[in-house]
Amino acid sequence: MSTYTWTDEYLWRQRLVGDPPADSVIATLLARNQKGEIDQIFQMLVRNRDFPNPAFDALPDDVKNVVEDYFLATRTLPDWAEPFKLMVAADVFRQYGPKILLVLLCKSLPLCYTGWRGAKVLYQTGRMHVHDGSPNSFTRRVMETAQFVVNIMQHNSFEHDGKAVLTIQKVRLMHAAIRYFAQERGWDTQTYGVPINQEDLTGTLLSFTVVIVDGLKQLGINLTPEESEAYFHLWRVVGYLMGVDDELNSEDEAACRFLMNAIIEQQAGPSKEGTELTAACIDMMDSRLSFGRRRNISHVFVRFFIGDHFADMLEVPPYEEESINLEAVQWLDRQMQGMTGRNGLIAAMGRSFSSGIINMVLNFHNASKNELFRLPSALADSWQNIEPDFRIPPVLDINEALFYFDKLTRHFKAQNNPMGLFTAVYQLVTERVAEGIRLGLFEHSDMMEEVDVRFCSLYFNAVNHYFDGTPAKAPWQVSFDAARRPLVANQHIFSACNAHISFDLPQVVSELFPGEKVHLFYNDFLKMNELFGDMYNQMNDSMARVFRPFGTVLKYLDEQVIATEHALMRQGRDNAWKASVRLAGAVSDEERRRLIAELEQESAALGRKLVNPPWPLNWTLQLIARNEAGTVAQKIDVMLRSALLPAVS
Repeated sequence: MSTYTWTDEYLWRQRLVGDPPADSVIATLLARNQKGEIDQIFQMLVRNRDFPNPAFDALPDDVKNVVEDYFLATRTLPDWAEPFKLMVAADVFRQYGPKILLVLLCKSLPLCYTGWRGAKVLYQTGRMHVHDGSPNSFTRRVMETAQFVVNIMQHNSFEHDGKAVLTIQKVRLMHAAIRYFAQERGWDTQTYGVPINQEDLTGTLLSFTVVIVDGLKQLGINLTPEESEAYFHLWRVVGYLMGVDDELNSEDEAACRFLMNAIIEQQAGPSKEGTELTAACIDMMDSRLSFGRRRNISHVFVRFFIGDHFADMLEVPPYEEESINLEAVQWLDRQMQGMTGRNGLIAAMGRSFSSGIINMVLNFHNASKNELFRLPSALADSWQNIEPDFRIPPVLDINEALFYFDKLTRHFKAQNNPMGLFTAVYQLVTERVAEGIRLGLFEHSDMMEEVDVRFCSLYFNAVNHYFDGTPAKAPWQVSFDAARRPLVANQHIFSACNAHISFDLPQVVSELFPGEKVHLFYNDFLKMNELFGDMYNQMNDSMARVFRPFGTVLKYLDEQVIATEHALMRQGRDNAWKASVRLAGAVSDEERRRLIAELEQESAALGRKLVNPPWPLNWTLQLIARNEAGTVAQKIDVMLRSALLPAVS
């Protein structure tokens, strides 16, 4: 049907139509007084997810025949279904699944609740709300909806042994039972239409398609034309299997958007049921998701996605931009590795909040059915690891090292990953070493590039372990683990500096200058550290921009702060040199391995002290961390500033 013939009158007529094939099954069974068998059938479907279902053999023959005929008659895919598009759509879900579930909770469901007639049946059936104030029934229904989406969207779900078709058949039969019993109990069809009617089914289907795609765009995620076409195609197949009338079931994005707007315009309005369903959804998220020390801010995200007009209609609480948004953004950016995005709040939220949703569903236990949320391992592995599309190969010269520093910094910045803070600093140090080599400042200029390349390579190797999800050397693992915590910027930087200087550097120096030769490298060792020490004025200025009170301290105590930093630097440098001499003096490979193992543990222990200082200092640092300005990406930009760096000389 053309978009221009979805008239208001046509949509009203669709409110009087249910799902005849599924409705006839329930009507047939109940005409034979088989209510007990209906309950038994649903229990069997919960416990056994296959068809043919051997549990059906326990049913009376006439009941078994009616039920099996339904499952056989409704399991065939339409002739126009395209397997390749179904596969592409599954790839979209694999890539963006957590964000899709985020939009489902914060946009799709609330917009469905604006349809006050459709919300009535959700409220009255008790499937999504119980009247004693408990959210358990609602939580169960939302998780069942999320499980429905996962079952539909995973790879090969529409194959003969996939979950999609049977999942849809079960939901379709459940809808038919709700329609029957609601009308038996005095449902006002003239006012509300048939429960779960064709218009409501279509609106729900569109909330999984055009509303999800629009929500992804709000997150800065734009599907390619091929991805969008495949995504809409998959849900058109779902609509066909769900019993949605062909005239209402389109895969043209523009037509779907027109139809969704027409349904919303006709059906949206304030209602007690819509308000309470939305409040229950927000309460569920608030009770299970937190943002640092803050809770009860899920309404911020709902209001963002559906806009003020519909948020006010559903009585979603307003929020103060400065008091809630900013704090949420800052904590989320510190706590998690955020996704790329245009909007500070949503970029931080997109990764953190959707990851929290994944953890929430994985930890969900449906007590009424004694079952856990089922997430395929392939999706769980994909969603719980955000990996780059590259690994760092062995680098041959310092220019290659700088190329990968830039690539890493960009990657970590896009992820809002605090590991990028050290990478940005290291990039500047390497640029200064490269300039020192060019100017001939080192006594062993012919060796310095190899020293620096090997030094960088140990860091790159550790980062590759991080990307692969395998344990890195202990000092690096301490730093990588710390990147998932809300620490001050300097803690992130110096935990990585510790791993690199106290553990990596002695290995490189002792390998290239074994035995007594190590002492020939001492002056160049000091020069390398001097190039890093020259960065303190720039780093202090950068930190002052991140944490304003530090700038006030520098204003009055600049010399004392610099002196303290240089004293700590000398101590770390001296310890690294002593370790280099010890390793260079190893008389056998076995002794060298033993010394490196000891050094690894010493360096890791120091790293743990840096990220877990004694509680008085730790409390102070946490206070600073909560008050640092900007996102991690913005802090990385600050760390890349070089205006105050002295010339290399």
